[in-house]
Order: sequence, then structure tokens, then C-alpha cells
Amino acid sequence: MSEQVLDKFIERIDAVFLPVKNLQESLAWYQDIFGFDLRWKNERMCGLSIAPNCGFHLVEIMDFEPIDKYTPFNYVVKDAEVSRKKLVEKGVTVSELRNGEPKRFDLTDINGNMISIIEL
Repeated sequence: MSEQVLDKFIERIDAVFLPVKNLQESLAWYQDIFGFDLRWKNERMCGLSIAPNCGFHLVEIMDFEPIDKYTPFNYVVKDAEVSRKKLVEKGVTVSELRNGEPKRFDLTDINGNMISIIEL
């Protein structure tokens, strides 16, 4: 490794873009399941409000294929067990709680995309 230290110039990730097969159906699902408010929408994508300084966007992709081999990001919750129970009650496909820390499980959205839920 070089002895020269590079200055940090990236502040944070501004937004996550999740591919979906149908924007309107996906938007309705995310609003129903999670209660995310719509910030903006155009013909191909929309931005949902989750938390300050956190952009979460759904993007309709013509040749859509679900992200089902890994989870591209985590949602953070205060209580993984309570959150898992709420999702099960809403009919969402979820994994069992995983062993280890942090407490976590995966869910599958309406498009077949996998997302992790972690307790922090």
C-alpha cells in the first residue's frame, strides 16, 4: 500500500436506485407495506421518503431481472422481530431471523428483489 494517504472527498451515498418491472405497482406496494411517502415521480422512476438525507428510488427497467442473489441494501429497524411479524401479517415473503449480530432477516418485494432488514 502506498504511503500517500488520499483525502476523503466523498461525503455519503445520496440515493439508492432499485430496479422494478412496473413502477406504478411497485410504488403502491412500497407505500402499502412500508408507508413510504412519495417525494416525486416521473414516467420511469420515483423517489420515496424514508429518512432525511436518504434517497430511495424505484426505477422501471424494460429488461427487468430481480436482484435475488444478494441484498443490495439494508433497511434499519429498531426491532427486527416486531418488523418481521408486521411484514408476515401483510403477506410479505420473509426469511427466518438469521443467527449472529446484528439481528437480521431478508424479505422479497413484489418484484422478487431481496432486501435485508437489520436491527441497529
